[in-house]
Amino acid sequence: MKPDAWKTWLMIGATGFGGPAGQVAILHREVVERRKWLDEEDFLAAMRVCMLLPGPEAQQLAAYAGWRQGGVAGGLLAGTLFVIPGALLVTALAWLHAAGEHLPLVAAGFAGTRPAVVALVALAAWRIGKKSLRSHGAAVIALGALASLAAGVSFPLVVLVAGLVGFLLPFDLAPRSGGKDAHAAGHELATAPAHTDAPQARDRSPIQHALVTTVLWTAIWGAAYLFVRLLHLAGGRGADIAALFTETTLLSLGGAYAVVPWALDESVARGWLEPPERFDALAMGEATPGPLILVVTFIGFLAGWKTDTAGGAAAGLEGAAIATLFAFIPSFAMVFALAPLVRSIRPTSGLGRAMTAIGAAVVAAVVLLGLKFAAASFTPNGQPSLLPVVVAAVSAVALLRGWVSTPVVVAAAAAVGVLLQAIS
Repeated sequence: MKPDAWKTWLMIGATGFGGPAGQVAILHREVVERRKWLDEEDFLAAMRVCMLLPGPEAQQLAAYAGWRQGGVAGGLLAGTLFVIPGALLVTALAWLHAAGEHLPLVAAGFAGTRPAVVALVALAAWRIGKKSLRSHGAAVIALGALASLAAGVSFPLVVLVAGLVGFLLPFDLAPRSGGKDAHAAGHELATAPAHTDAPQARDRSPIQHALVTTVLWTAIWGAAYLFVRLLHLAGGRGADIAALFTETTLLSLGGAYAVVPWALDESVARGWLEPPERFDALAMGEATPGPLILVVTFIGFLAGWKTDTAGGAAAGLEGAAIATLFAFIPSFAMVFALAPLVRSIRPTSGLGRAMTAIGAAVVAAVVLLGLKFAAASFTPNGQPSLLPVVVAAVSAVALLRGWVSTPVVVAAAAAVGVLLQAIS
């Protein structure tokens, strides 16, 4: 691994705005085009695998690129530095949120972002829907998932059933494009070979490597979980935080939006968030660099802060650290287990149908989240209000047209909330 590789990974992590698409584009520019750490073929093969895995695909892609450069140590460095800038910023914002709960202007700023969050969720549903609902079969699955979720069926069960239905169907759920991989469009294969110092598991087969790595990382997770439980971290909620956000990552097939609604609802049910704070968690995840799943960092901080005993900043910081750590342990485990197999893994037709069906279920989950958020945002204090509708509409148009970035929209909405509070 290059001696100054850490600077590159830290820069990528600090500038990783724009969701998975923007983060993958940054990774491609820095890792393939500029530094030639991976060739085009290897990058695309890794990207296809990461898209099939649960967890944040861009972070997993960064960890794989680091592994190719310097083995496990390189993968840990790349994957960790990709996350750290966003995690630190989200933690700071969570602290400000918790400490400023009784400060009118701070509270108004966070309240101001909520209509913008409605716009963000609506656009997420639109983007995911365009990619996933490309046939009548997929649309039917999405409608069935929406009805099931609205009726109270658990999200994990809906995802499982959707995946099984897709896998067993005798026909494709998405039309054949006949073209290149979407990310590969406009790019030619790189001619320079990729520079790699990664171990290639010379002493055992890739399958043996995958099994050994899985066992090792399961043991690491178990040891970390036992440590958290024995020390009663985050005001005694540490073990619950660790378990919930490990499950969150493992359920995030199809991207973070697939599981974020479920994670937010679970956090409200456990008393870690008040219902309006779901907006704040999602706003922080969207407005900061790094994977959207960093909303768990925000939730973990508030879960620790709100404990009856040993709460406050120390418990909040513990909760944020635990949530972040346990959300990413599975990501590292899967990347390191499958890294030697990346070039040989190809989605089968059955697996492809399953992923399309899960994508349709994700659309349903995001739509339901948007409807819940819209109902809460547009009727503050139980009374319909025009202003949140206007803020949401303006935010949606600005984002759809590409006039401004997501952080700017969130900051502008917060400024509107502060201004209204100041003049009222």
